[in-house]
Amino acid sequence: MPYKIIYNTGVSFISNAKTLVEAKKQASEHAGYGFGSIWILEGEDNDSSSDPVALKFEHDTEWIEPEK
Repeated sequence: MPYKIIYNTGVSFISNAKTLVEAKKQASEHAGYGFGSIWILEGEDNDSSSDPVALKFEHDTEWIEPEK
């Protein structure tokens, strides 16, 4: 399943990752300084109003995975 990665800066892209673990790694690698937060959504058609499957704030070391 594709993942949509959205940064608080407004930048977003569709990840080619096959798993959430890969999507998290890809999102972290592409985050620049001052990204604020990263949201990872399932599916490429979702927007920022959808519930994230994972999110990370700039100064945190761990990802948060909200329960569904």
